[in-house]
Amino acid sequence: MSEKIRRYFYSLMTDEAQGPAAAAMKLLLYGLSFDYASVLAVTKFLFRKGIVRPYRPKCKVISVGNITLGGTGKTPLTVEIARRFTEKGKKVVVLTRGYMKDKNTGVADEAEVFKSLLKGVPVLVGRDRIASAKEAEKKYSPDIILLDDGFQHWRLERDIDLVAVAADNPFGNGKLIPRGILREPASALKRADIIVVTKVLPEEASQGRAEILKDRIKKINPGASVFSASYRPQRLYDAEEGSEAAIDCLNNKAVALLCAIGDPASFEDTVVSLGANIAAAYFFMDHHIFSSREIGKIVAECKAKRIDTIVTTEKDLPRLRQSGAAYRGSGVKILALAVEIKIDNEEGFFGRLDTLSTRKA
Repeated sequence: MSEKIRRYFYSLMTDEAQGPAAAAMKLLLYGLSFDYASVLAVTKFLFRKGIVRPYRPKCKVISVGNITLGGTGKTPLTVEIARRFTEKGKKVVVLTRGYMKDKNTGVADEAEVFKSLLKGVPVLVGRDRIASAKEAEKKYSPDIILLDDGFQHWRLERDIDLVAVAADNPFGNGKLIPRGILREPASALKRADIIVVTKVLPEEASQGRAEILKDRIKKINPGASVFSASYRPQRLYDAEEGSEAAIDCLNNKAVALLCAIGDPASFEDTVVSLGANIAAAYFFMDHHIFSSREIGKIVAECKAKRIDTIVTTEKDLPRLRQSGAAYRGSGVKILALAVEIKIDNEEGFFGRLDTLSTRKA
């Protein structure tokens, strides 16, 4: 599906698109959402009644997922959890689906991020999570399997369901896909053991909204442990050379933004927090595969506007590097921003993870 079509359908799902034609399309999508809900209900029934049985790995399984389409911060959460357990001497394996892999290169952005940030931690990519889990058990004998984006993956039994909910847009317009961005109703949070409200900004208004959201979540699932988290800029590094740049080099500097992630507004907020002046922005749909032509055009426009620095995300970097050499030697520097997730009450969060991961099945 082309970028233009994907963007149009997303504008319908988020109610950005207006007018008679959009209203007609929304009505169609609303009908399709009932079909989606029916399939969801049948799937849940089959697993709940034991008609279809999930695979039970010999090790502990922690799922990190969400109930909306993208942009909730589950990738940095997974990275942080993997690091903590690895530091404790646990053997960890990450299973990821590899969504929107480049057909030519086989590159999947989330998998590449995991591999680059989790040195020594095996990352298995594949749609068949049972096959990946069996491969992990055979090759690595892990203590813990981290199931990336696994909340809706009932085929693999898990010990902990952790769900990330974005503070800035927790449930979209409240409708299921394809009419909205909900993969499941908000009531599905009843299944979660731990819920993390992500992307909480330091501003008082954001903190207040997060507390209101946490109260709402606790009403849905009184037994869940609910935490909040925020992004913190960690480092900048050159996409071409790989060398690290000073984190304060963006202060009072005019830059262009380039990303294809679920929540570009959050990325923009983070770059602005470093003191940068946003002179141009190039936002694509989540997981977009960049072409050499697209990057060449963006670089040319930046040069024409006398912008010598483009800031992208760490998640976009693998796809950017696979787009070709359009930005190399152009005189326009591309810096990738790495962020880390900061969980409020880290001691309580990881203590809860430890408790749940050591309980008997």
